[in-house]
Amino acid sequence: MGKLERITAEVPVEMANDIRAAVGAGAYASTDEAVREALTHWLVGRSTTPMTSDELRDHLQSERDGPGEDAEAVFDRLDAKYSALVAADQPKG
Repeated sequence: MGKLERITAEVPVEMANDIRAAVGAGAYASTDEAVREALTHWLVGRSTTPMTSDELRDHLQSERDGPGEDAEAVFDRLDAKYSALVAADQPKG
């Protein structure tokens, strides 16, 4: 992705709580990651010009060349996420 720059934004309390809940459930490693993913989806959705094959290939290669993530950490995060979803779906009592 390249060099990072900090941007501060105010969001409604409910939105902040939803982001923190997603991180707590293991869907994201941090609030930064959650916001970056949301912004990426927003930017892709706003794109009015489709990528050419070469642009797409370059983009995919840059993602492959990135830092990556430890597989165990990814699986731990997924386990936590889906365990939280299952627990939330269980009747209280």
